[in-house]
Amino acid sequence: MGQQSMIIVVLSSLLLSISVFGIMSGWNFSNETTAELFEREQALNITRSGVNMAVSKLRKQKTWRTGFDEVRVAGGSVSVGVQSLGLDTVRIISVGTINGFSHQAEVVAKLSSIFPNVESALTVFGDSVEFHNDGKSFLIDGRDYMPNATGFGPYPPVSGMGVQSEKIVKDLKSHLDPKIENNFQGAGGVPSIGSFSPSDLAALHKFYADRATTTLPPGAYAYNGVFGTLDDPEIVYVPGDLEWNGTIKGSGILVVDGKLQLSGNIAWDGIILTLSGDVTIELGGTGNPHILGTVWVGNTDPSNITDVTITGNPSIKYSYLTLMTVLGNLGLLDVEILSYYE
Repeated sequence: MGQQSMIIVVLSSLLLSISVFGIMSGWNFSNETTAELFEREQALNITRSGVNMAVSKLRKQKTWRTGFDEVRVAGGSVSVGVQSLGLDTVRIISVGTINGFSHQAEVVAKLSSIFPNVESALTVFGDSVEFHNDGKSFLIDGRDYMPNATGFGPYPPVSGMGVQSEKIVKDLKSHLDPKIENNFQGAGGVPSIGSFSPSDLAALHKFYADRATTTLPPGAYAYNGVFGTLDDPEIVYVPGDLEWNGTIKGSGILVVDGKLQLSGNIAWDGIILTLSGDVTIELGGTGNPHILGTVWVGNTDPSNITDVTITGNPSIKYSYLTLMTVLGNLGLLDVEILSYYE
């Protein structure tokens, strides 16, 4: 009887040990699985952070393609590559890593700006356009320039001057002095004058006027001044005619409701929009105004004449990077996600 009791006790102890061992093993396995799931979830979150970082960067700088290499995020790291799939489309590849666990996301995104596609250095709206020049040293250039006009950029050229229809193109070319044909550089050869796609200049004008950072009373100004920089551009709105003389530098968007006259040593990087019932833009005079970006002019009444007068030796040079830098630093670039794979 005593021997049987001893056997029962030994068997019970053995069974208890096996049960405890099984429970402990299961607990350890459960802990390992939970830890692994946590690490994988962290790698996923780090990867998504990399995508968000890239999108934020592209909203500020449309041409950014440098990417990130092992940036520390939430106890792990993320590396991001950005590849061009076309002028305005990119592929973003983000890889997040933590404690040996990795996750990858691939995103295709379209880059856009709150500004129509620029097809010419000087864009002239209106059913009737007249061009006058006094002097043969001006330049209207649709070739792509680097910021600060330090050399040519890598992006495709646009027309030097753009108008609404092929009829106007033919009229302008037929009346153009052959001696100034080379003053219109850009796509299509000289003289580079082409037609552009329809855009609502009035709506665009109002959009930027409503977002002005500086409102300047109409009038004539002859002084030295600075309106913004490429890093900190401004939207300057003038609710009437504007005549600028002296030495004035600016970066951003200049919106004018009336006649625009730029003379003196004027340097503007970005966009100029001028719109009125009977618009006239005069560049040159006694100075050398230089515009790097694009100029859009037009009138509110299609029956009126849009008159462009060039005197002296001003220049209007197209610059894709300058435009994207200005729009990015004004918060006017957007990124549309076309596809997202994890």
